Amino acid sequence: SSGINAEYGFVLNKAEFRDCLRIRYGKELTGVPANCACGSQFNVTHALNCPKGGFVSIRHNEVRDFLANMISQVQSDVEVEPHLQPLEGEQMRLRSAITGDQARPDIRARGFYRAGQQAYFDIKVVNPNSESYVKTATKKVYENAEKQKIRSYNERIINVERGSFVPLIFSTSGGMGRQSETFVKLLCNKISYKSRQNYNDTVRYFRTKLSFLLRKLVLLCVRGTRAIKQTKTCEDTDFQYICFASKLNVNFS
Repeated sequence: SSGINAEYGFVLNKAEFRDCLRIRYGKELTGVPANCACGSQFNVTHALNCPKGGFVSIRHNEVRDFLANMISQVQSDVEVEPHLQPLEGEQMRLRSAITGDQARPDIRARGFYRAGQQAYFDIKVVNPNSESYVKTATKKVYENAEKQKIRSYNERIINVERGSFVPLIFSTSGGMGRQSETFVKLLCNKISYKSRQNYNDTVRYFRTKLSFLLRKLVLLCVRGTRAIKQTKTCEDTDFQYICFASKLNVNFS
């Protein structure tokens, strides 16, 4: 059982388990800095929102890649961050619509909703405990995030791409918006039908996998190191020159 749990990512070590319990019940974490590397006071809410260290982007990208991988189990033509066709005089009714040539929703899947039609998805992971959401019900947080994504992409995708658009909103606590719920049910139904497995088992696996993924990404934001700055990347380093200049002639191949 433990081996299977580890293989599929359904496992936390003891430190991660304790952190998850403390975060779940609003208890203070031990061994965290008083201040973030960005200079702000450090707490869980700040850690989940702070862009320093790139953990917020990593969180988004890992959820995106997980969903794209699951969609690819049932659709053969799936693309991550596809480019939309450039606008050639088309006018968007909403001023908030994304009109630039670099517009890229998170996932494209041909035939997901209708044969031959492109379905586009854009993902957002929200922190419902943020100060800006203190007076807002979690359900309303999801609805507002969905509406914001729809205003950004829906009109362009429908009128220019002739496709469909669905915003996928998830929370750091493991919840999801109404349209995400509908998407998950349909995706699991497709996977269940194709793999000839029980639908309830498929949903249980999907939700558990997503829940553990989100929990580990929350822990990454909280425990990940933000202070170290890379002065050079591997792209900036000429390995061949260094080996020649330092006379490193040992062959390790």
